[in-house]
Amino acid sequence: MINLNATLLVQLLNFLLLMYLLNRFLFRPMVRILEERKERTEGRRKAATAAEAEADALWADYQKRLAEARGTADRARAEVVRQAEAERAKLVEAASATAEKAVATARARVRAEAADARKALEADVRRLASDAAHRILGRTV
Repeated sequence: MINLNATLLVQLLNFLLLMYLLNRFLFRPMVRILEERKERTEGRRKAATAAEAEADALWADYQKRLAEARGTADRARAEVVRQAEAERAKLVEAASATAEKAVATARARVRAEAADARKALEADVRRLASDAAHRILGRTV
């Protein structure tokens, strides 16, 4: 049976003192440390989430700027190609005009030389015909 005597009271006081001391020096500091650790962990998670969101925003901004730069480069390249084509067309037209002038000049020179050659040949033909007639007929014609 249970005897209620002074040892029970001493053990009860001893138990209560032990609970007070354990609570004050062990449980409360441990709970405080665990809560601080939890707060730091949650803070770091929030910071990581915020950093990830910022990185996503930076990546989206980078992609947007890259697309804009590509568009600008494409437009600039198209403009350069257009200008080069226009310049090429001018050069081809100028070269064609120069070639046509050169051909016209050459044709005119060839015609003039042909006319001069015909005149020279006609004079030679008349002289040769006259010589041939003189030799054949024996008299001057």
